[in-house]
Amino acid sequence: MKKLTFFLSLVVTASLIGCSNGQETSGSEANGETGDSEAAHSLNFGTTQTEDSQFSAALEALKEEVEEKSDGEISVNLHYNSSLGDEREMVEAVNMGNLEGVMTSTGVLSNFVPETSVLDLPFIFRDKEHARTVMDGEVADTLAGSLEDSNFKVLAWAENGFRHVTNSQHPIENPEDLDGIKLRTMEVSSHQKAFQEMGADPTPMGWGEVFTSLQQEVIDGQENPLTIIYQSKLFEVQDYLSLTGHVYSPTAIMVGNDIFEGMSEENQQILLDAAQTAKTANYEFIDEVETENIERLEDEGMEIIEDVDKEPFMEAVQPVIDEYKSEFPELYEQIINTN
Repeated sequence: MKKLTFFLSLVVTASLIGCSNGQETSGSEANGETGDSEAAHSLNFGTTQTEDSQFSAALEALKEEVEEKSDGEISVNLHYNSSLGDEREMVEAVNMGNLEGVMTSTGVLSNFVPETSVLDLPFIFRDKEHARTVMDGEVADTLAGSLEDSNFKVLAWAENGFRHVTNSQHPIENPEDLDGIKLRTMEVSSHQKAFQEMGADPTPMGWGEVFTSLQQEVIDGQENPLTIIYQSKLFEVQDYLSLTGHVYSPTAIMVGNDIFEGMSEENQQILLDAAQTAKTANYEFIDEVETENIERLEDEGMEIIEDVDKEPFMEAVQPVIDEYKSEFPELYEQIINTN
């Protein structure tokens, strides 16, 4: 079934991209004329998130600046709500050249570039300021270079946020409370192993399936940043929210490297500059609504467990941290030693 879903998503993507597949088409030819005007690009960007999320804040800013600065030479088409597939499917489509761009959590990138998995280790980032400093620095540049070798051009690193646990059974205040909870996770091995260590029953699942699965009680809970929990209306199917902050989730705004290399230097710079604007918009959106979302979720009837003691959770997942940091020790040390 997953293969069929992925196949259908690629068919939809291909129809959206059209015959050009992101290749240059002369602006004069597009108007039925001939001439020497520079070619135009149509870039499709996909995301699993909603039109009013921190992802859309970034992508709408990118679209506006790119189309304005390129004087219409580059058009940006945005596709929300997993309409082109889940994150892994869209990242694979970019890798294969069947989709131009994606804004994705970093977790799925480890399936293509293993060293990116270091970003998704539990409790590796101390706080938001530490995380953003790391993602503005050498670690981020190193990972972007590795991704480029696999046909991904990272235009900017942005943010999904710190992930927290919701469920429909009872408050989660310590790892023992997760015992037996069937918890949706991303398709990220370190996430799954961490929740196994904490006693949960991790269930990897594409984001597009999560709300219905919670509604039908196929799973008991999930974990995500506050903005996604609120914007996706999980309060309708979840009773408890525990602010565990167990994983910080960066995001990558990226296109296929072959798509990027096929652009003029001027258009490349327009895209890179717009991505930085998108990153700023993403950060500002999160900073503005994060505290408000706790209040909103409480108003919607969720019980919020704010003062979670993280020490027992950190002790429980230490074997997972030890396993993964041994694979990429230099990157791990760079992250934890960043001030």
